Amino acid sequence: GLGSHNMAEPSDIVLIAATGAESLTDEIGGILGIPPAAIDAEDADGETHLRLPCNVRLRDTYVVACLGGAGVNRFFVELSLIVSGLRRASAARITAVLPYYAYGRQARKHTSRVPISAADVASLLEEMGVDGVLTLDLHKEEIAGFFSPRCHFASASCQPAAARYLHTQRQLRRPVVVAPHASGVTLAKAFFDSLAELHASGDGGSRFASPRAGAAPTLAMLLPHKASGSERRHLELIGEVRGQDAIIVDDIIDSGKTIARCSEALLEAGAARVFAVATHGIFSEESLRIIAVSDVTTVVATNSVPFSVPRDHPVRRKLVVLSAAPVLAHQVAKLARLPPPSLDQMAATFPMTGSFFDQRRSRQLGRSSSSGVVSPLRERAQALHLRAYQEEIGVGGAEGNISDEAEMGSEGSRDADRDADLHADLEACMVDLASCSGPPRSAHDLASLSSG
Repeated sequence: GLGSHNMAEPSDIVLIAATGAESLTDEIGGILGIPPAAIDAEDADGETHLRLPCNVRLRDTYVVACLGGAGVNRFFVELSLIVSGLRRASAARITAVLPYYAYGRQARKHTSRVPISAADVASLLEEMGVDGVLTLDLHKEEIAGFFSPRCHFASASCQPAAARYLHTQRQLRRPVVVAPHASGVTLAKAFFDSLAELHASGDGGSRFASPRAGAAPTLAMLLPHKASGSERRHLELIGEVRGQDAIIVDDIIDSGKTIARCSEALLEAGAARVFAVATHGIFSEESLRIIAVSDVTTVVATNSVPFSVPRDHPVRRKLVVLSAAPVLAHQVAKLARLPPPSLDQMAATFPMTGSFFDQRRSRQLGRSSSSGVVSPLRERAQALHLRAYQEEIGVGGAEGNISDEAEMGSEGSRDADRDADLHADLEACMVDLASCSGPPRSAHDLASLSSG
């Protein structure tokens, strides 16, 4: 229980995946050593019929639900039915793990005759019978105040993981962190602090990294400004970006227009390259096309909201998707009083497969053949393989998007050394996997899972 100081066992915890969250829940369960259970749900006559997959009586239960994108309302109704079923089945404690907090952008009454939808979602979650809510990078921090003291609320951040990824894999030169609007300064400052800490420590957190030494990161901000006599709003830059790598930091990518406008303004101001970071990739309407034709070099998001990219879409060259699972697993472990995951499991610096491969293959990579749970060693080997595979095909690779041949030539020997280390580490993991449950797989077998 919450009052006990003894560590819980994974067998005491139930981890349930709502529709659309199966892949992310598999990853969380693999890190924690908890076999995830998927809801048996089906739609009939427009209604959702579901059945809980296991016995939850007097057990601590965590429901992972991805409430984002076009199906948000349907997923929200399903979540309410899952929570109702858990209550009726005598679950001891129910925590809703919501990587993306739905309706979070409607956190205030900006005009008359409109609801404050973010507050209404909080009320609905409590009325459902949820005992706690865990989410990532809220759009507005005041949303936490919409919950009563009875409902435990926790919000974690994926920004440190994104900062580590760019620091280790993109060889930043004189980075400047840019807030795309005034309300984004707090989030940009948090990202800046993480990047500055990595720079000061000289720790990339990855043996494959070869970051260039350079100046410490700085901060800048873009503000919309309407010139007198003009109807068009211009972006006014506060700060200096000339000759620097600019990093646009936001919590959500929806239409992609903010990234396109900001990257154009930053390049006009003399930025060398422009990167964009956001925790939640909604990617609605024409956003992928807008990003693909924009001036941004790389867009880093997480899999907090499920989305797919057509196999032949040009945005693949720019899009990198990090896993939110290590951050969520760490928070679940703290709430459930489980042994904390190891640093390797929590690193969250490797690109995920969800945006580049179909979900079936992603789940296949995320499971052991015997128990349905990835061992820590097997997960490490899979992460190493995915990193090697993406560098091989040039998607989300270390510097695959730089077109300057001279620069690529100067980096050639460094890349070769990194690749050799990567494959040596992968083969070492494969040897140790012989002691894991399920038949061991060679590096070649593991590669066939992704390429087959």
